[in-house]
Amino acid sequence: MADLSAADLKTALHEYLCSANGAIHIKLVRSEADVYDDAIAFHPEFTHQLFGDNEVIFGYRSLRVELYYCASQMTPYFSITHEGKVDSKIYKGVKADEVFSVVAQKLPEGDFLTSREQLIASLGKAEHFKPVGQMVHEYRHTDGLDYRVYRATVDTPGFVRFLRRIQTFLLWFIDGASFVEEDDDRWTFYTLFQLEKTPRGDSVHRFVGYITVYNYFAYPDKVRPRISQMMILPPYQGKGHGADFLTSINNDLCARTDVVDISVEDPSDDFTKLRDFVDCKNCSTLASFQEPHILGPFTSTMADEARQKFRLNKMQTRRVYEILRLQKTNMSNSEAGRHYRLMIKERLNRPFQKQKRDLEKMLKHLSPDEAGCMGGSLNIDEQHKLLQQQYEEVLEVYERIVRRLEKA
Repeated sequence: MADLSAADLKTALHEYLCSANGAIHIKLVRSEADVYDDAIAFHPEFTHQLFGDNEVIFGYRSLRVELYYCASQMTPYFSITHEGKVDSKIYKGVKADEVFSVVAQKLPEGDFLTSREQLIASLGKAEHFKPVGQMVHEYRHTDGLDYRVYRATVDTPGFVRFLRRIQTFLLWFIDGASFVEEDDDRWTFYTLFQLEKTPRGDSVHRFVGYITVYNYFAYPDKVRPRISQMMILPPYQGKGHGADFLTSINNDLCARTDVVDISVEDPSDDFTKLRDFVDCKNCSTLASFQEPHILGPFTSTMADEARQKFRLNKMQTRRVYEILRLQKTNMSNSEAGRHYRLMIKERLNRPFQKQKRDLEKMLKHLSPDEAGCMGGSLNIDEQHKLLQQQYEEVLEVYERIVRRLEKA
């Protein structure tokens, strides 16, 4: 082939570019028919941890990456197909991206399938699969099916092998996710399974999602569990399983006498909303959160009752109080709405006041020249504008939680 200009080379190679998110097809397979049913496939939300910030794969025409899981024991099947691979001899040494090895290194070593025949043959094992760990809760969902929650640790026989299979979902659906250290016994894992009846009447466990909890030490002999990661598989999302699952885990942790409080590590916006809903639903049953108390100021009684009953820290309890107070406040009443608005803005204004005090203290120890080099704080008009903006953002989030509470 004659030498191509840079522009012509770029045009010729364009057909070898594809979206990594679109090329990867993920399935939860229950039957042989599912293997061939593309309607049940779903795609990753994130692939940048494997294929770069642009989430693009180069070097293949019509690339298809199949990552299917047996819906019970979660054994992965992995395969790639394409209609042509870039020829480095023709295109000036340009090489295709590595795909198979990049994905395979994230799968459990020696524990994934590479042919559809192997996958189909493995489906029969689902009837004999039993979740690893101790069952801590069972509930009937609004879909009429039963679900079970299991607890395990890295020391639970067989669990680490199962963990290696399911944690690959984190890379595709949680931004910046990482795998846990398998030799750290401070991890607790909760798994959620759906019980599906077979035509013969047997119950088969289908994996729905999992949550990881890290138990931080609290002097002298207590722990502060921190929820690290939560994953509900896409086919089960948006159906209320997150709230049921989180409630089950909170109940299990609250039953322990060594738990001081329960926190969350770097929660996403979606998880924050979920946690707010669950905590508000719980605290709405407490005496100190009933009228007329909820329409008054935030009290130590509220903080103490929420901590004792649901292991909430003071900051989260204050947030719950604000949401539940909004639910009981008639915002169309100008006086009631004004009191609520001022209450929220007073809290939001505290960082500004602290910044002002800190700056005043610092200026006392600086020369006039040094003080002149210091960046000034916001003026009063800018503060008011920013406070109003923050208030409106908080109110929007709270109103969304209130609407969900009223539908529950």
